[in-house]
Amino acid sequence: MPKKRSPRRQPSRRLACEGVEFTEVEFPRSIRPRLVVRFAEGLSLLVEDEQAIDLAAEFIVAFRAAEEGGRQ
Repeated sequence: MPKKRSPRRQPSRRLACEGVEFTEVEFPRSIRPRLVVRFAEGLSLLVEDEQAIDLAAEFIVAFRAAEEGGRQ
């Protein structure tokens, strides 16, 4: 059995756009302290928060070890 379509209400008249305005809005950004570690080789490491410090330290140790291994 086919579904019965519900009748759609038709507006009595079409609405017309009378104008458009654009507004620039600035949303305040929350200030979060971050630590940026810059290496002489041009690499930058962004530490977002305290939980990332251990991971950043592990990365720095591995990076320095790879750097030293590459020089030999």
